[in-house]
Amino acid sequence: MNIAIVDDEALFRKRLEERMKRYYCSSGVKVEVFSDGMEFVAALEEGKCFDAVFLDIEMPGMNGLDSAARLREYSEETVLVFVTSHQQYAPKGYEVDAFRYIDKSLSEPEFEKLLSDLTRRMARRRKLLLRCGGQEVVLRPESVIYAASDNNMVRFVTAKEEYSARMKITAAMDLLSGALPVFVRVHRCTVVNLGHIVRYNERELLCDNGCCLTISRSFSEEFRHRMFDYIRSSAR
Repeated sequence: MNIAIVDDEALFRKRLEERMKRYYCSSGVKVEVFSDGMEFVAALEEGKCFDAVFLDIEMPGMNGLDSAARLREYSEETVLVFVTSHQQYAPKGYEVDAFRYIDKSLSEPEFEKLLSDLTRRMARRRKLLLRCGGQEVVLRPESVIYAASDNNMVRFVTAKEEYSARMKITAAMDLLSGALPVFVRVHRCTVVNLGHIVRYNERELLCDNGCCLTISRSFSEEFRHRMFDYIRSSAR
């Protein structure tokens, strides 16, 4: 998942970037910063794509509203968050399908709630495309409970069905975490969706479909950290 921050205040850009990286931790989310609208639009023209953009409205040169209009020429799916304390811009925001307006003084709990809402919004829009047995299969990333590899095949397990695709588990992890930052590696052959775990200990975990998965020693510390962060953020 790729997120852009566009703001002419260097201190605020840095603080927002740090807050995002702290929230998403090591979940595969990439954050890129831009100092103004023209720099951001230039990146779009070069082919850069973003899942979400935090865009300051009041910037010199190309302001946030104009930058958002240019963004929509390239992508209708990108989730747009405006940064402003002036609500009179709201009607213009509807024209570019703004998800939310936030103030730069947003508290940490409010910001984490925003990122939680943002992640759910993006999950509803994102889809996984798998090639299984000569057919194209489209899945919602949140429906995948876990993925497990066997040689060069990976099984994507949902509550209703399993789908096998020819790929390595590292490619499956990149695909899943790129669509939704709730997937974590728990074994050299297994990736699991944190949202589908109902119980776990140091050696194994139980998913909500009744499947029990092994947690290997080499991945246990990362799993515990990610699970703790997921529970903490979900509680807000």
